[in-house]
This record gives sequence, C-alpha cells and structure tokens, in this order.
Amino acid sequence: MILSELNALLDEVKVPVETGYFSSKAPAQYAVLTPLTEDFELFADNTPQIDTQQVRLTLYAKGNYLYLRRIILQRLLAENFTITSRNYIQYDRDSGYHQYAIDVAKTYRWED
Repeated sequence: MILSELNALLDEVKVPVETGYFSSKAPAQYAVLTPLTEDFELFADNTPQIDTQQVRLTLYAKGNYLYLRRIILQRLLAENFTITSRNYIQYDRDSGYHQYAIDVAKTYRWED
C-alpha cells in the first residue's frame, strides 16, 4: 500500500520514481523507493490489527535539491506519512547528483 501511495504522490509533484533502482535513463531529478520494514505493531486476541510499513525515499537531484525536498516533505506530512529520518547522503562528483534520503512510515488497518 505504501509504495502505491508514494508513487502517486511523487507523480503529482512530477518526480519520476521507480522501486529498488532507477532503470531508465536518469533525468535531472528522480526518486527511488526502497522498502525497509513491515511490522505488526498492534495485536488483539493474537491477531494483528495494525500493519506499519516503512520505505526509504531517496531523492537524486542535479543542482539545488532543497526546493524539491521541501515540496516532497510538505506533501508527505499532508498525506499523514510519518517521517522517521532525513539524511543528506552525498554529492556524487562523477554523476553530479545530490542524494538525499527520507525514511517514511505509515500504518494501515490489517485485513486478512
């Protein structure tokens, strides 16, 4: 569920996105989604009630990434995602991309 929501959100802000790695020719800015965890955090009568899913959204941008990062963060918060971590990873001199990671989580009611 979380991957489809993040894909839709990034599509709305016009950021190309793929899961795992970016297989197409890389544009000036794009995102890669990496699933991190899926946990059952709440149980009732030995049955899971809440499924918490966590994904790392890694933003790659040539040039200034700060505006795009702010727009994505605002949209994530508006859509009730929990931001668990934000980290500038690196600037890759060979490719010219800044790399910025945002770890997001969201809870869903578990249904069999």
